[in-house]
Amino acid sequence: MSRLNFKLLTLLLVTFATIISAELYTVNVGKGGNLVYDPQKTTGLKLGDVVQFVWDSGFHSVTPSDGPDGSCTPSKNIPEIQAPTDKPDHNVTFEIKEDTPSAVYYFCTVSDHCDEGMHGSLERA
Repeated sequence: MSRLNFKLLTLLLVTFATIISAELYTVNVGKGGNLVYDPQKTTGLKLGDVVQFVWDSGFHSVTPSDGPDGSCTPSKNIPEIQAPTDKPDHNVTFEIKEDTPSAVYYFCTVSDHCDEGMHGSLERA
């Protein structure tokens, strides 16, 4: 019984430590009215970190790609982060989980935005 309690306590401590050390990163969508995600590359992400996409302007999406960086083809493995919109009705976030790939590429599916350079990446540490 005490061995089970020790395992549960260890699991709780690891979970708590992950939550406490998690950071919030911000990616601005359409900053300054441009076809950009700013920053274009977010690096050093750890398990539990959250990336929040904040709309500055325009009608855009945040659509994952299986890569490489700059790919404008939707991912077969990661669901849409945010469908095209000019003003999301909720916080648009992406959490780094255990099954998150070491790099998540994303792009805007609206018109030719991706071809014009509207793509980015999230990279784990």
